[in-house]
Amino acid sequence: MAGVVVLLLLTAVVDGLVVTHRVPTVAVTAPGSDDGTTYLLAASDSRDRLATADRARYADRHQPSGERADLVLLLRGDAQGRATLYSLPRDLYVGQRRGSPHRLGLALQDGPQSLVDSLCQDLGIGVDHVLVVDMAALVQLVDATGGVTVRVDRPTRDVRARLDLSNSGVHHLDGRGALAWVRSRSPQVLVDGRWVGDTTADPTRTAHAKDVLTQVAARLDDPVTLQRAAWSVGPRLRRDADLGPVGLVALGRSLQDALAAGRQVTVPARAKGTAVPFAFVTPETTRALEPLVSAGCAASATG
Repeated sequence: MAGVVVLLLLTAVVDGLVVTHRVPTVAVTAPGSDDGTTYLLAASDSRDRLATADRARYADRHQPSGERADLVLLLRGDAQGRATLYSLPRDLYVGQRRGSPHRLGLALQDGPQSLVDSLCQDLGIGVDHVLVVDMAALVQLVDATGGVTVRVDRPTRDVRARLDLSNSGVHHLDGRGALAWVRSRSPQVLVDGRWVGDTTADPTRTAHAKDVLTQVAARLDDPVTLQRAAWSVGPRLRRDADLGPVGLVALGRSLQDALAAGRQVTVPARAKGTAVPFAFVTPETTRALEPLVSAGCAASATG
């Protein structure tokens, strides 16, 4: 029996190393956090890394070339081992103090290091590790775990996000459908035969993202599903060079812990509904971010 356990452990270690090798690295110098571990999870909107067919499928004449963060998530594991997932508005307007005003998600245009630097210098948040997720990663992850279920009260569509839920009620979505659900920013609902804007929609996309991640995480308790998902998604991720097998496992466990326990924080901001959306820092924003602030970055941000 002991021999079987050792064999299983060795298999898990080797498999972890192989899966990690499939995740390319990016050059990032992380400032680090205090008394715990903070992971930056950024969902890229870049079409450049997609297959040719998907580049055509998700082409958007309103979308300039380059790379931005569709979602900016911070996963914080404290000194007691409890994890909390924070979702920051990608349109949060930062950088004014240092003469570099920008929306937070746009920092990714200059690479992951620029986003890490903006979090540190503009918001006082130091991160320890970085994981950038391509658009195709969510598609493959959802497909590998059997799809997700969503419910709508009315027929719902979002042409730009390619979301089309033609009936009210429950829908089981595959990976592409889940991506459309998460990326939907300006959905319309069918009311008395007319398509009208859904005034109840979450323009930050946070609610849908958390819903999909929670369902996916619940299915990753099965080791076979976990391995299949990790193997499939690996090439669609980018990690900092210091995030090795042990770190990736710790990240996965922390994410599962945060989602299962419902420790999820949507960071508030004052949204301005203009053609180009902006979200502005408020005292509530600052209070929500306090657990993420690190001493070194706080000094830089107030500096």
